[in-house]
Amino acid sequence: MDKLISVLPDLTGLSDFEREIFEFILNHWPTTALEIAENFNEEISTREKKRRMSTKYAYYIKKLVQKQLILCKRAGNSLIVWPLLVEKYRTIHEILKEYEKESEIILSGKNSGGKDAKESSGRGAFDA
Repeated sequence: MDKLISVLPDLTGLSDFEREIFEFILNHWPTTALEIAENFNEEISTREKKRRMSTKYAYYIKKLVQKQLILCKRAGNSLIVWPLLVEKYRTIHEILKEYEKESEIILSGKNSGGKDAKESSGRGAFDA
């Protein structure tokens, strides 16, 4: 029997806390380490506490990146994170958009120069 291939990520190696962070990211992307800390009711009232919480959650973010569950990008001093699943869907969307453009060109009978195939060669497509 063929093995079922799932697009959903494998969460078996995650701790409960990592799973909660991942679920928050899935539901509230794009997000940052401080937004995750706010969600878990961490105190971030002072600059020192913000830095401490940012470091704490950046650690877990990096673990989730290593497990290929999320992607992150640094913007200034912040790590912006989003699920890898979203990136996969974005890639599929880009491929389908390109396919749609090619299909429209083929169906309209236009080549890249904007002329009909008959006009550009002086003959029909199947004339020898």
